Amino acid sequence: MPGEPTVQVGDEGAATEIEGEELGTQAASPKALAEAAHATHDAKPSLWPTSSQRTPSPTAAEAFDKSDLARSQMFHLFGITAPLGALVLSILIGGDPTARLLFWIGAGILAVCNVGLYYLTSSEKRYSARGVGILWTISTLSVQPAVYYFGPFSAVVMVDMLGIMFIALGKVRSAAIATAVVCIGGHVVLAVPILLGWIKDVGVLPSVMSGRFQLLIAEVLIVGFLASGYALGRWARRTAAAAYAELQSAMRIIGDREQALAEVVDAAERQKRVNEGRWTNQQIGNYRLGLVLGRGAMGEVYEAMGPNNQTAAVKLLTVNATTSSSIVERFHREMEIAARLVSPHIVRVFEVSPPDAPVPYIAMERLHGTDLATRLRNENRIPSDELVVLLDQVARGLEVARLAGVVHRDLKPHNLFHHDGATWKILDFGVSKVMDSEGTLTGEGIVGTPQYMAPEQASGGHVTHLADVYALGAIAYRCLTGRSPFKGKDLAELVYQVVHAAPQRPSMLGRVSGPIEDVLAVAMAKDPRKRFPSALSFAQAFIAARRGKPMSLSVPDNAWT
Repeated sequence: MPGEPTVQVGDEGAATEIEGEELGTQAASPKALAEAAHATHDAKPSLWPTSSQRTPSPTAAEAFDKSDLARSQMFHLFGITAPLGALVLSILIGGDPTARLLFWIGAGILAVCNVGLYYLTSSEKRYSARGVGILWTISTLSVQPAVYYFGPFSAVVMVDMLGIMFIALGKVRSAAIATAVVCIGGHVVLAVPILLGWIKDVGVLPSVMSGRFQLLIAEVLIVGFLASGYALGRWARRTAAAAYAELQSAMRIIGDREQALAEVVDAAERQKRVNEGRWTNQQIGNYRLGLVLGRGAMGEVYEAMGPNNQTAAVKLLTVNATTSSSIVERFHREMEIAARLVSPHIVRVFEVSPPDAPVPYIAMERLHGTDLATRLRNENRIPSDELVVLLDQVARGLEVARLAGVVHRDLKPHNLFHHDGATWKILDFGVSKVMDSEGTLTGEGIVGTPQYMAPEQASGGHVTHLADVYALGAIAYRCLTGRSPFKGKDLAELVYQVVHAAPQRPSMLGRVSGPIEDVLAVAMAKDPRKRFPSALSFAQAFIAARRGKPMSLSVPDNAWT
């Protein structure tokens, strides 16, 4: 799974990253050939716009201005039809002839101006802010005779209020200010002389029944309402523009996240394809293979699904490995040995390949977590209290192997796996040797990893469980000090140091107490006869020293430099 280390059961170490050519397994599977033939037919165009396909998205201001055009068209259509209806109404209700004539002239001008405004707002190309401003100002002036005809204190002032609020919602602020000034100024110019008695209110809805003080209050309220209409319109525009901007920002964030998600999904798909092996989706024994979990020198490890939806890890021998009879024998030996070792601290075997299998394989439990080598690369050292748990559990697994007459021979951080954050398990008995067996590893040379190899193993001597005790002690040394016991310029120098040199004193490299240092000295003694008799006794001694209750030990001379 992405983000979760799942290395399991490597050969001569943990699975390695894919470099260069992919290691094939036995022969190309039918699926590999079918997928290669249909690869070009499966390609689909991306749903995400490329730079050549992408059209720039409008800004919040542009989107808001575009909505102004549609809104303005409807208002100007009303501005064309309403004056015509008012002309018909004025014929029916009569009124002062002069005032009515002025009203007719103004209504005509208003209708003509709205025709021009309708034209200018019919498309973005035709729109002209200056033209709209001029026509709006003329339209507003042409409405004022209607105020004189119907009466300055009549409901006709709602027409001014409507015009002020509508233009205040628009883009052109100068036109909004001009409209407000004309409406408010025109009303004041007409109402004040009436209040002072200089002229008569000839409106069809006159204010003759109201007193001067009442009309003064009415005028103040009307002017206040008209001014408030302008302020409310501008506030509404700013609020709407901010809402558009926030919406656009939210949509941009959503788009960015969708793009990022698409890229993650694409990366996951590409990684999945990288992790597909030649046997992915093929049936091997009782298991259907999935993605490759890891690749090593001897084989590939596949995630698999078995009977009753049992998850597993299936190791297959690689093509190159099957050309060597000794490697095939070693692989089968791994299967036989691992299958008979039953411990919660040894990777469990579910199934081994029959002799007639198309490729040698072994099905094991699927582990989730990370190996000790990865942990040490990230942290360099392991706290001693955690090391106690590791040594205790690994030693229990090695005790099962000892009682079964099995030596691991390649115990190292790569082969210790922390499963589900709770259980340490031993991996890879692929280079094990059955004690007292007549079989040999003729032609294979030294088997193991020199940094954690016991001196007798490095020198080609007789190997017993005590070699695993040494390796576990070397692992503890690495966990506590942050360094391997030995380092050399080349393999020959490294092997020489393992056989003849003493490692550096642990307390000089880290916070290691004297009792624990003595336990490590016994576990890593050059002479196997001076080591702990078993890995379990080494772990018990280490735990006692960690708890401040050290055992009496015979520490070898010259154990450290």
